[in-house]
Amino acid sequence: MPKSTAFLKRSIRGRFFQMLFWLTATFFICVIAFYLYVDQQNKHLQTQREHLTEKLEIVAGMQEHFIGISFRSRGYYAFQNKQELALLYKELRSFEELLEQFSRLKLSEEEQKLYSELVQFLENYQTAILPKTVSYVENNDYESLRKISNSGTNDLFNEFVAYTKEYQEKTETERTQLFNDTITQGQMFTMLAVLLSVLILIAVSLMMRKVLKNLIQPIEQLTSVTNDFTVGQPFEIRNLVVREDEFSTLASSFYKMVQSIQEKEEVLTTQNEELVAQQDELQDKQIQLQDSLDQLEKYNALNHVLTFTLEKQDLADTLHRYLGDLYTFDINIFYWLESDIYAAKGVSPQSAKKIIENLDIDKRTRLIEEKIFIITREVQPDEYHIAKQRYYCYDLYAAVLNKEGDLVAVMMATREGYPFTQDDTRSLAGILNRVSIAFERILMYEAVEKARQLNQNIIDNVSEGIQLVNKTGDVILINEALCQLAHYENNAIEQPLRQDDWLQHLQQLCDEPQVLHEFFETAVMEAFQGSRKLRYSIVGEMPIFIEMYATSIYEGNEKVGTMFVHRDITKEYEIDQMKSELVSTVSHELRTPLSSVLGFTELLLTKNLHQDRQQKYIETIHKEALRLTNLINDFLDLQRMESGKQQYNMHTLSINEMVFELVNRHRHEKKHTVHVIDKAQDVQVRGDEERLVQVFINLIGNAIKFSPNGGDVIITLENKENMLQVSIQDEGIGIPSQEIAQLFRKFKRIDNSARRTIGGTGLGLAICQEIITRHRGQIWLESEEGKGTTVHFTLPLENHVEKISEQANEQSLNVILVEDDWSLALLLSEEFKSKGLNVIHHYDLQRAYEDACTIPLVGIVIDLMLTDSTEDGWWLIEQLKTSEQTRHIPIIISSALDEAKDKVAHYGIAKYFTKPYSPEELSSVLLTFLEDV
Repeated sequence: MPKSTAFLKRSIRGRFFQMLFWLTATFFICVIAFYLYVDQQNKHLQTQREHLTEKLEIVAGMQEHFIGISFRSRGYYAFQNKQELALLYKELRSFEELLEQFSRLKLSEEEQKLYSELVQFLENYQTAILPKTVSYVENNDYESLRKISNSGTNDLFNEFVAYTKEYQEKTETERTQLFNDTITQGQMFTMLAVLLSVLILIAVSLMMRKVLKNLIQPIEQLTSVTNDFTVGQPFEIRNLVVREDEFSTLASSFYKMVQSIQEKEEVLTTQNEELVAQQDELQDKQIQLQDSLDQLEKYNALNHVLTFTLEKQDLADTLHRYLGDLYTFDINIFYWLESDIYAAKGVSPQSAKKIIENLDIDKRTRLIEEKIFIITREVQPDEYHIAKQRYYCYDLYAAVLNKEGDLVAVMMATREGYPFTQDDTRSLAGILNRVSIAFERILMYEAVEKARQLNQNIIDNVSEGIQLVNKTGDVILINEALCQLAHYENNAIEQPLRQDDWLQHLQQLCDEPQVLHEFFETAVMEAFQGSRKLRYSIVGEMPIFIEMYATSIYEGNEKVGTMFVHRDITKEYEIDQMKSELVSTVSHELRTPLSSVLGFTELLLTKNLHQDRQQKYIETIHKEALRLTNLINDFLDLQRMESGKQQYNMHTLSINEMVFELVNRHRHEKKHTVHVIDKAQDVQVRGDEERLVQVFINLIGNAIKFSPNGGDVIITLENKENMLQVSIQDEGIGIPSQEIAQLFRKFKRIDNSARRTIGGTGLGLAICQEIITRHRGQIWLESEEGKGTTVHFTLPLENHVEKISEQANEQSLNVILVEDDWSLALLLSEEFKSKGLNVIHHYDLQRAYEDACTIPLVGIVIDLMLTDSTEDGWWLIEQLKTSEQTRHIPIIISSALDEAKDKVAHYGIAKYFTKPYSPEELSSVLLTFLEDV
C-alpha cells in the first residue's frame, strides 16, 4: 500500500470523510425509501378522492338534468310552449351525455344496476312516453296525459331523485373517511420522519464526539504548550509527536520553530532597536511630506480657481481665502479697482471700505513700479493688548496688473510679529501674475457674455420665431418668440436639442405633421441652397397660423447649418377669412332684402293692385329697408369701433330702469315671454345709454331669434363684488361647446341646419364685446346644445355696494311682482331691493304661476288688470290658492280697482292696496311675512 494512502487512512481528515460518507449514504437511502413510500400512499389516496369526486359531480349533474326534464315536461304540458319543449330535448341530451360519462367510471354492482335502469328509462322515455305526451298535448288530450302521469313515470323520477340524494350522502361519507385516512396516514408519516430524524441526530452526535476526541483535544494540548512557550515556562509535546496524523506534523514543526526562534532572538532584538530608530526618522519625514502635500493641494486648488472662475466676486472671495491659508495672514484685503468688489478677513466691512478709500496715489504708483513691497511698523504700547513686550507688524502690498501694465487689483495683508520671507514674496508674485491672467480671461468672458446676451436680447425681441440648427439637424439656438409659439418652457439651450426630439415636438402641435417633417428634412440636407417657404398651423382652441421660411447658413463655402424663421400670420389669416366671410355675408344679407324691395316695387309699378295689397307690399318694402338700414348700421358701428372713432357719451345710468323699459317693448312677443329677476341692490353704472341699449337689444334679439320654438327669456341683475352682472338666458337651440370660444369673432356664424335658416351677419356679439370692453366690463356666455344659452356681462358700479343681495339670495328672499306698468314696476322693484328682497318681475300670468310653483317666495304682488292679458289677476290668485304647492304663499293685491271685500276674504288676501299708494307701506307688509316665518 502506498505511503500517502496509509497516511490518508490514519489522518483526521480521512477518518472524518469516511464517517461522513457512510452517514450521508445511510441518510439518503432512508430519505429516498421514505419518500417513495409516502408518495405511493398519497397517490393511492388521491386517486380514490378524485374518483369519488368525479362520480359525485356526474351524479349531481344527472340529478339536476333529471329534475330539469321533469320541470320542462310539466312546463310544456301546462303551457304548450315550444321553447319549453326545446329546452326539454336539450336537458335529455345533457342527461344522456352524463349517463355516458357515468358508464365509463369504475362502478359498483348497485351503481351498475342504477345505470341499467336509467338507460332503460331514457330509451323508454324518448321512444315511447315523450312522443305520446307530445301528441296528447298537441291534441289537447289531457286525460291521456294524466293516465301516463299516473302510470308510474313520476315514481321513477322521485325514486331517482331520492337515490341521488342518498348516493351523495354515501359518497360524502366515503370522502370524509378518505380524508380521515389521509390525516391518520400523515400523522404516521410524521412519526416516522421524527423517528428517522432522531436516529440521524444520534449518528451525527456519535460522529461529532469522535471528531472532538481526535481534533479538539490535540488543539487544546497544543494551545497549552503555546501559552507555556509564550510566558517562558517549560513544556512537553512528546505525546503529540508520537501520533500518526496531522497533529504529529504540526507538533514537530512547532518544536523546530521554537528552537529557531530561541536561536535568533538576540538578532531580532538588535534589528528591532534599529527599526525603532528608523521609524522615528520616517515619522519626521512623513510630517514634512504631509506639510508639502497640504501646501501642494492648496496650490492646486488655487490654480483651479484661477483657471475656471469667471466671476470677479467669486475670484476675490476664493483668492483671499486661499492666500490667507497659504501665508497665514492675520488681516488681508483683496479688492478690484474701479468697482465695489472686494474680500476681507479680520476687519469689519466699514474698516475694509475705509482702508480701500485711503489707499493714496503714492502707494498705487509704487505698486505699479515694484508690484510687491512690505512696510514694517512698530506696534504702539497701547495696542499690545495681551502681549507684554514690543513687537512689529508687517504690512504687505501686492499689485495685480493687466497686460498694459495698469493697476487693476490690490492685495493688502498684515502679519503681527511674523515677517514675510523672500520665498513668501517670490511665490506670492507668481500667484498674482496668474491672477492677472485670470483677470484678463474674466474680462474676455464678460465681453463675450455681454455680446452674447445682446445678441440673445435682440433675437428675443424679434417678433418672429427664430430657430438655428446645425448641419446634423440639432437645434443650437431658439428665441423667446418661438418658445411661445411652439410651447417650449424656455429658450436657454444647455446642449443642442436632437433633431428627432424637436421635430417630434413640432409635429405633435401642427395640423400636417408629414408635410412639416418633409420640409425640415429637405432644408437640413447638405444639398439644400437658397430658401423656401411653408405655411402650417398649430392646432388648439384658438389655432395659430404660421408662415415659415428656411435659409442655409455658410462659413466660407461650407454649409454649417440652417435658419428657420416662423412668423405668426394668424391676424392676416383671420383678416383674409373675415374678408371672405364679409363678402359672403353681404352678398347674402343684402341680396335677400334687395330682392324683396325690387320685386315688390316692380309689382307696384307695373300692376294695378288693390289698396290693401298695395299697403301690404309697401309695409314689406319698409320692413326690408329697415333691415338693410340695421345691417349697414352694424357695418358702420363695427368700422368706427375698429378705427377708434366711436364716440361714447358717458354718464350715470340705472340699468334696471333700462331693462324694465326694454322688457316693456317686448311684451307683445307671441311665442316668447321676457321677464326680469332683479337681485341687484346697486344698479348705478357709468356708461353710454345708447350703446348699452344696443347691447341689450342685440342680446335679447338673439335670445328670441335663436329660440324659434318660443320659451322664456330671463334677464337677471345681481351684484358681484364691485360689479353689476347682467345675465340673459333663453331656452333656444343652444350652441355646440366647441364653437363657444369663437363666437365673439366678427362675422362668425355657426354652420348648422338650425341656424342656417335663421340668418344674420355674425356681427352682433362682436359689437357687444367691443361696447362692454370700452365700459371696462367683461362678456361671456354659457350654452348647452338643445337646452339654451345664457349670455353674461359685467359693468363696474359707480359706487361701492354692500353685499345685501348675496345675503338675500342665500336666504331665498324672493318676491314675484306681476305688473304691466313698467314705471311702477321699477319703483316697486327699487323699494323691495332696498329691504333686501329679490324681485322677479312678470307681466304674463301663466309664467308667474309656474315660477311660484318652483321658487321659494316671501310673497306675491299682483295687479288685477293687465292690459295685454285675456285673464285678470283673480285668475292667477285662484290658481295659487287651489294648488297645494302655492296656497301658503301670502298674496298682496296692487290695483286701481276698488277692493272687492268678498273675494279678498274668500281667497285670504294678506293686503289690498288701491293705487296710488306708498311703496314703502307695501314693502313693510312684505317684511311682516318674514317675521311670521
